Amino acid sequence: MRALLHGGLLALGLTLAGCAGSWGSPERNPRASTTPSPSFAALVASPSDFDAEPREVPAALAEADLDFALDVFADAYAAPEGHAPLPPRARIDETRRVIRSRATWSPFEFATLLRDLLRADDGHLAFGYGGERPLRLDALPAPPAPPVIAAPPVELVEGEVPVLVVRTFETAAAEALATLPRLAERLRVAPAFVVDLRGNRGGNYTFAERFLRALAHGPIHALGTREVQSVTAALGRVNAAKRRLARGDVPPAARGMFLEHITRLEGLAADLAARGEGRIEIVRKGEILQGTAPAPLVGRGVVLVDRGCASACEMFVALARQIPGLLVAGERTRGSMAVGEVASFVLPRSRLVVTLGTRAIVDPLGDFDETRGFVPDLDLAGPGTLIEARHVASFAPASAWAAAKAGTKKPR
Repeated sequence: MRALLHGGLLALGLTLAGCAGSWGSPERNPRASTTPSPSFAALVASPSDFDAEPREVPAALAEADLDFALDVFADAYAAPEGHAPLPPRARIDETRRVIRSRATWSPFEFATLLRDLLRADDGHLAFGYGGERPLRLDALPAPPAPPVIAAPPVELVEGEVPVLVVRTFETAAAEALATLPRLAERLRVAPAFVVDLRGNRGGNYTFAERFLRALAHGPIHALGTREVQSVTAALGRVNAAKRRLARGDVPPAARGMFLEHITRLEGLAADLAARGEGRIEIVRKGEILQGTAPAPLVGRGVVLVDRGCASACEMFVALARQIPGLLVAGERTRGSMAVGEVASFVLPRSRLVVTLGTRAIVDPLGDFDETRGFVPDLDLAGPGTLIEARHVASFAPASAWAAAKAGTKKPR
């Protein structure tokens, strides 16, 4: 079952997307929940539940939904490295006192209360609701959404310095993303190239890893991961995937992959429930990925990023910084990589929506900060950024290139 979990979920990685444990092989760490788990049926939400009007609730029902949320966090939330899934008991008790001090709670006030209690430095963690006036309260402030551009998810712009534009790593774009390893073979023999990841909000990290392994000749230190395996985590991922299907976010070519992913997770949840399994954390740290390129890069490449680069896009950066000949330029990234593999839940009384991550991620270089993202090796900004990036890849003197890379750390 563990092999099935890692093989299937890592391959599909339905993230938008940070470890205790030993180096090397995956390790199963049981971590008991402090409260009984919600029932199987209560965890399952239909896509329409996420769009339902939220309810104003009396204090007693608000407290019951608080208990539901605490159970979900205890069972499924991976939490950033070094943080517990739940806040201290004193803060929980104080929140109960606040809930009981009022007769009723509006959806906005209750969502804000939960956000303030359960927030962490986590770019995927959010609280809110659907209905006519939907709300999303992010645990970390989110940058403005980039404009929607009718452009292909992957595009190679030929020229003296070719530019590979990767606009998403979403599984929904799997057909286009499957061409990345072949494109890497073309870029790695170019005298200079740019990989433009600006505005890439992430998705399936596997596509990013496959591209970089095809680009690299030597070893790469893999991201450390700590994944929660539980009935609650599996069903929350099912909820998130079904919601995306219902919203029409998945093109016909990718529906089969999503349905297979849902079936696998539902089977996992049923198996864990039948065996009475609690929360298990599967830890992977210190693994080495081997590049598949026959030789080092012929020239130099610039990876261009901005505040729109998030989740799997930042995972790309974490590996790219280890490849000789690659330089990360642009603006600092979003800061939304620490916890991925999103799960979604609907609180049954208030109909509030909770979104959390079930897999924690650790940057092997130790340079990532969830509150600030990655700081690029070279700052570039403004309307001429792409022109500058091409110039840096092609003409920057070796001394300037080395100076920009001087602060890069060795993997831990």
